[in-house]
Amino acid sequence: MDKELLKKSKIIAIAILFIGASFLPQVGALYQTKTKIQENNNETTNQVTVDTEYWALLVAAAVYADDPQQNRPLMLEEVDDFYELLLESPWWSEDHIKVIKGEDATVTNIFEGLRWLDEKEDSNDISLFYITTHGFPLGYDIPPLDEADGTDEALMSFWGFAYPTNIIWDDEINFMLNRLDSFGVCMIVDSCYAGGFNDPPDWKQDGNTISTDLKTDDSQNAKDWIEGFAEDVQGQGRVVLMASCEDEVSYSGGFAPYLIDGLRGYGDTNQDGIISAEEAFYYTEPRTVRQHPTMYDGFEGELPLISVNYDSQESYEKENNINTGDVSRDIVQKPILLDESTVCGHITDAETNQPIKDAIVELLRGSYWDGIWYETLSDSAGFYSFSVEPGDMRIFAEAKGYFNTRSDYFTVNDQEIFWVNISMPLHPPENATICGFIKDEETDDPIEDVIVNVEWGHQQNRYWNETFSDSTGFYTINIASGDIELEFESSNYLPFNTDEYKIDDFEKLWINVSMIPSPVETSKLCGYVTDSSNNEPVSNAYVYLELHHLEGHRIENETSTDSNGFYSMNIPAGETYLYIYAYDYYQESTPRNDADENDILWVNVSLDEDIIALDIEKPLNAIYLNNQRIIPNSKCVIFGSIDIVAYAHDFWYRTRTDVDKVEFYIDDILKFTDDSEPYMWTWSDILLGEHTIQIIAYDDNGKSVIKEREVLKIL
Repeated sequence: MDKELLKKSKIIAIAILFIGASFLPQVGALYQTKTKIQENNNETTNQVTVDTEYWALLVAAAVYADDPQQNRPLMLEEVDDFYELLLESPWWSEDHIKVIKGEDATVTNIFEGLRWLDEKEDSNDISLFYITTHGFPLGYDIPPLDEADGTDEALMSFWGFAYPTNIIWDDEINFMLNRLDSFGVCMIVDSCYAGGFNDPPDWKQDGNTISTDLKTDDSQNAKDWIEGFAEDVQGQGRVVLMASCEDEVSYSGGFAPYLIDGLRGYGDTNQDGIISAEEAFYYTEPRTVRQHPTMYDGFEGELPLISVNYDSQESYEKENNINTGDVSRDIVQKPILLDESTVCGHITDAETNQPIKDAIVELLRGSYWDGIWYETLSDSAGFYSFSVEPGDMRIFAEAKGYFNTRSDYFTVNDQEIFWVNISMPLHPPENATICGFIKDEETDDPIEDVIVNVEWGHQQNRYWNETFSDSTGFYTINIASGDIELEFESSNYLPFNTDEYKIDDFEKLWINVSMIPSPVETSKLCGYVTDSSNNEPVSNAYVYLELHHLEGHRIENETSTDSNGFYSMNIPAGETYLYIYAYDYYQESTPRNDADENDILWVNVSLDEDIIALDIEKPLNAIYLNNQRIIPNSKCVIFGSIDIVAYAHDFWYRTRTDVDKVEFYIDDILKFTDDSEPYMWTWSDILLGEHTIQIIAYDDNGKSVIKEREVLKIL
């Protein structure tokens, strides 16, 4: 969730405030074709019968007009995974599921999707509404004035950043869901600030709401605090699963994959072959470590969402974990790439401009997820140098006494010498002290040589400091005043991270820590990473493991594939999740696979080649007059001439550097070829009627990708 979104929220709210009272009736007009009588919940049987049908609307915005920095491509993957999961169950069928995603995730289309859901379902049915996008508090309560905390909550549509009123807020969601006759309704909100934006007290008596991040001992009656999504979506027998609390961000990949695993069968705690919304939540909640999901449960009993055929599940796992190859191979470290270009520069003091010697300088080629890291030290003149292959890069610098500093992304071409000079500001004096003792949680014995990392932060500035514990388990380290977090690492113990502390000038802060011994690595995880198109091995792929040990501990590990695409690591028994990154490939993650004691778990992974992704930046589905966008529309309508703009990018929406050329076609007729950015052609022909804009981008290996848009040309 970008902080700029919160800055815009007040502007958005003010604009909506004047139209809010009249807007909900307009939404209601969408339903005039169908008159419905809401049945009293007491007259509805909360039970699945032979007449029960399952209906779902799945929405993922993921991309946003005019603001590609807000794009979250993982949302698209997650909604696709959710769709495929539902179809694995005999309860669900393709014609009972509508998916709206990407550029189609406009306010109008989402409303139409909810109208479709309303028209299809009836009182015998169960309905599911899943939405993933950016979420934020508006800062105002739009009429009807129903928010105890004075603020509505909103979700972004495709046009939300370009047009501030193109959002959906909680009152609208409540209004539309209340139209449903289904005896069971499940809503899943995967966004920042999804959880109603107010951590609730514990509903010990009512049992209707579960929050796993209670930050208050307030025991007031639940009805005094109900607000946000948990309030606004009451009605029917309804369950609402929310990816985060009201005051925290939510991360792509931090909620949905675990929820999907729970619905795949791992959440079936009573082993009855049926996974309920509640079971899925209880499975997901403890596994989402970076955020705190919440649930509103207004369904009597449990709301069944999916059935699982365990025979099919076992076959699926065996099919995807084929035991092939020799598990005894050693892992080969990544080789150094051929030297073709140079990145160099000077590291200097921001105030004195004097060189900084022995600064740690790192170069990242590619993204954090699938990039390659290089490291060196600056010399006595502050000079550093890297020899690398061309591509998108970034420089990171770290030096004692200075704030960690990084450059923006830059592009290096073949055989180019690219200079990046870094000025590093001094951080405040380290006049505060952190100290404490580190001991074994089981034996109470001191632990020697524990690495103690301290992260210091204030506003946008960050720096790190490090020390070790002595033979008595004691550590001490100087730090500047500010906000700090500590991380403790030892080869024989599970890593331990503290909460955030605030330390003042000249303060001495004691933080004692007990560490848990690492579980015994009785299992082995291994497999092959291959190219999905030709089944050839992918060498030097980075394999990151997240493991949930049977005793509840979370463990991380990493390795690389050898020349045969093979990887292997010793692990304790538990749930495994893999994240695989390789240069020139899209990142891949695996669903849950379980490693048993004294057993070998095979997880083979196929990677898709990272080819050019292409978007038509202009025109979008809107009305254009003389090259200016007037208003969003269901179809692109063009009055006069217009600049057709193409954007060639990678999975993370970064500009591609390997584009050879981009061709522009109208109705299959080549009009223009552009070989440099920005890829653009001005269409000024007078061709009245419907036409097809077609753009083809080619990389330097001759591979191509096509994007089309249907338009209505007037003048």
